[in-house]
Amino acid sequence: MDLFLLLLTGPLAIVFLIFLYVRVLQYINRFANSVPFGGMSRYPLFINDWKLLRASPVQKFEILAETFAQHDRLFRVWFGPRMAFATCHPDVIQAILTHPECVDKPFFYRFARLDHGLLVGRAHLWRRQRKQLNPTFNLRILTSFLPIFEKCCQQMVNCLEPFANGDRIDILQHTTRCTLNMILQTSLDTDSLSNEESASLVKHIKRFFFISTNRVLNLHHYWEPVYRLTKNFAMESESYGVILGATRKILNIKKNEMKDKPLNENDLEYKKPRIYMDQLLKLSDTMSDKEIMHNVCTMIAAGNDTSGQLMAYACLLLGMYPHIQEKVYSEIIELIPLTRKESISVEQLKTLTYTEMFMFECLRLCPIAPNIARLNMTPIELEGITIPAGHIFFISFYSLHRRKDIWGPDAEQFDPERFSPERSVGRHLYAFLPFSGGSRNCIGWRYAMMSMKLMLVYLLREYRFRTDLKLSDLKFKFDMMLVLVFEHWVKIEKRRYNC
Repeated sequence: MDLFLLLLTGPLAIVFLIFLYVRVLQYINRFANSVPFGGMSRYPLFINDWKLLRASPVQKFEILAETFAQHDRLFRVWFGPRMAFATCHPDVIQAILTHPECVDKPFFYRFARLDHGLLVGRAHLWRRQRKQLNPTFNLRILTSFLPIFEKCCQQMVNCLEPFANGDRIDILQHTTRCTLNMILQTSLDTDSLSNEESASLVKHIKRFFFISTNRVLNLHHYWEPVYRLTKNFAMESESYGVILGATRKILNIKKNEMKDKPLNENDLEYKKPRIYMDQLLKLSDTMSDKEIMHNVCTMIAAGNDTSGQLMAYACLLLGMYPHIQEKVYSEIIELIPLTRKESISVEQLKTLTYTEMFMFECLRLCPIAPNIARLNMTPIELEGITIPAGHIFFISFYSLHRRKDIWGPDAEQFDPERFSPERSVGRHLYAFLPFSGGSRNCIGWRYAMMSMKLMLVYLLREYRFRTDLKLSDLKFKFDMMLVLVFEHWVKIEKRRYNC
């Protein structure tokens, strides 16, 4: 009888404790009762409900996008046992991203193992590093990169020539290799990786970010001892090892070069603005070895993958819309003709207004970072309520860029004219955020725009792009970046000129 009572009361006690725990959490978070719930679970512990947990990476992306699209302003979700908030409204996004107490990032960003660098570092670390590294992206330094950008673009064009026969190719392999070479030879000032090493590095960067990002939606993988027993941990560690290995190789080469050519603090060259790598090594007295390592890793991984992905989407969209492709090409060939022998200048790139409109529309429909998150370090006022410190805010740029109240009933269609001066009048400052917003925006956004414009110039002066894909065919999977579920298939053909 005692055993029967024990078997009966044991499970009941567990159920009661869970019920009590849930009620306590609901009581603690009663301050947010006026904020609607998202289309997910209303109860703690059910992280974005079981439907999301069981979903494939593609389904996860679609569920999240649909949930954001269903809510106009702020809504709330349970993130495990924690209350979190989410939005895709420009007013709310602006309030969060410009708030001085919302520059921190939640704990799950540290799954990327780069928590001593700019990308995922805590607020106090980020503030110091951002101030130290901002000068490495000034216009004078970026302008000095143009000849290297052009060299890398020409190499990409040459590598594509054997494929200009009508066969389809995955253009992403070529764009990411080009952007990696750009970063290595400009900001990191090295050309030390072989083609095989570069190809391997690109592959492992993609795998590493995919695994570490999907860990966010697997609650049982949060506990490190459990996660270390999984196959994902083994694959992630392998990829992280490849990234670290390349980083160490580059750092060692640069350190040896600096030993051979030391600069005195009184030298004029010492006081000039420096490129990213040189500035990191110059700061070795105030920046730890781990900080330097993580910032180089960040530049290699995040910096390369973002620009390479966008250029691959741009090539796909050029192929989908031949009339737009010819309009971009006509502007390029008129303002920067193929016959010009001198290097392309920043001033010439600025004249490519329709080309820039095309790039902005690519970034609108294919934002490289579809979703981000922030953490408030102190209580803040938002949408009429006081939110205590330590809450997570999810922001969807993907859904923001598709809002019909901002972009019109055809928001899902591709139209570069949206960014014409006439149609941009009165648009919300935070309606279009291709490189995030606020003080913690992308440090390298000017670098990215300049390098991608040059890539477009070189690609379109030489090749015409075609694809059998339509915009509606594009399916994305849940990842840190906006990642297609299939390859970026295009066909290229050589343009013919009358001499």
